[in-house]
Amino acid sequence: MEIILLESLHKIGKAGEVVTVKDGYANNFLIPNKKAIVANKHNKNTLDSRIVEINKKNEEIVAAAIKKQESMENISLEISMECNEEGKLYGSVNPKLVSDELAKIGHEIPAEMISIQDIKSTGEFNITVNIYEDISSQLKILISKK
Repeated sequence: MEIILLESLHKIGKAGEVVTVKDGYANNFLIPNKKAIVANKHNKNTLDSRIVEINKKNEEIVAAAIKKQESMENISLEISMECNEEGKLYGSVNPKLVSDELAKIGHEIPAEMISIQDIKSTGEFNITVNIYEDISSQLKILISKK
């Protein structure tokens, strides 16, 4: 289904672009959450007049994302996990775990916005949080023995 994005979405496109996505994703998520509209003939014709409105909304979201990036600049997360004597974890650190830890300190970041390498041992690691479009933040994460 062709849609017009009302805001920039990670891995899909930028605000104001006409993109093609799966019908279920458009009908069940993007359109009901007002992140996109159907790219029919009428909406394509009015796109030029709506682009100012879309850009203004996008600028507000970018400003909020920059503010969130600044607040996350010097965050260092400490996570205690079960491990053996050599420091190998019984499990691994995944984006959902990091998202939950960030929520505990007041930063609501969805797990899909967190880029993390495969962490299976104790130590200090760097992770990337993609906040919005090209705005991202680097965090230090310290994994220690529980």
